[in-house]
Amino acid sequence: MENLIKIIKDQFKLGLNGDHGLKHWQHVEKIGNYLASHTGADGQIISLFAYLHDSKREDEYDDPEHGKRSANFAKELHDKKLLSISKKQLDQLIFSCEFHSQPNTKSNDVTIQTCWDADRLDLVRLGITPKNEFLFTEKAKKKEAILFAIELNKSYPQQIS
Repeated sequence: MENLIKIIKDQFKLGLNGDHGLKHWQHVEKIGNYLASHTGADGQIISLFAYLHDSKREDEYDDPEHGKRSANFAKELHDKKLLSISKKQLDQLIFSCEFHSQPNTKSNDVTIQTCWDADRLDLVRLGITPKNEFLFTEKAKKKEAILFAIELNKSYPQQIS
């Protein structure tokens, strides 16, 4: 995974210390793993989603196509044999990346739901408490999940290299 993260970091157009950079990716992975221990979601897809979902952002604030670009990047990495995942896992990863920032999109797949919830729970990094109507899993809707995300943000250094 280290080599893959290096590839993702090297192509990232925004600052790694920005709102959608490395610290956020690491938080999404940790929150996703926390949720997955209760939801049964695929941890490998959670980790890949965490590092890929915002990796093609070109603007911190307004970039409606970044999900589609990150989904295409995931497919490109898979085609280059840099992702060792099944067809089902690739489909989960592509869908979760492409639609993660579109609040009207739904999925019944617990892995996709867990990816999206992990990303939304990390909104606490911006001082935003996610609303339950935008979360999918029962675990993410519990107060303890929000508190987990808040504590995670307190424990991380502000700058990551």
